[in-house]
Amino acid sequence: MMKTETCIQSQFFGEIDQAKKLGLSVIIGVWVNGKTYWMKPGADKLILEEGITLLLQQNIVEDKMRLYNIELSNQSKCPISTKLLIQHRYHQLDNSHLSFISPSENVVFHLAGDLVHLANGNIDDGKIKRVCTVQPLWNIYSNKIWDCPESGTIQYRPMAKGQVASLFIYDFKSIGKGTYRGKSWVISSENETELIKLNEALLKTH
Repeated sequence: MMKTETCIQSQFFGEIDQAKKLGLSVIIGVWVNGKTYWMKPGADKLILEEGITLLLQQNIVEDKMRLYNIELSNQSKCPISTKLLIQHRYHQLDNSHLSFISPSENVVFHLAGDLVHLANGNIDDGKIKRVCTVQPLWNIYSNKIWDCPESGTIQYRPMAKGQVASLFIYDFKSIGKGTYRGKSWVISSENETELIKLNEALLKTH
């Protein structure tokens, strides 16, 4: 049986941005061959011996919105199956923090403090299948987000409260040598209607 391994780079798995004003931290990683890797603290690149390279660039920072450019590349000549992981968590440990998947909007909401946060994204022009889940932080620390780590089958949870994080998992099946690009974003507001309108505008342009 394939050995399952989580490569933990730090207590917080390499947080890219504390985002204390907006409240959500964004952390990216990748699953490949039964192993889960997270980006190092302050890094914008993750290179794996399996031939996978992951790049992250924060592109736009505004009062209500952050936009990230993401690139996943297969440098190997052989096709490989991998999964891109994008994690969103509240920067404070708040037991009243609530996160849930919205099937109607196809996004994830985080309710924390006085703000509502909307997380979404678009990888390879929507061609890459995505699943979402909301997990207790402990499940991420202990690599218990998977129903089957060896096959990369995620444990589905539509909602959780307290010290939790939402995850987007993009499934790249048997991709050949090349680079796949996309964007991810977090929008924050006190007004849910405003969030949905801003998200719709981003979907049209990205």
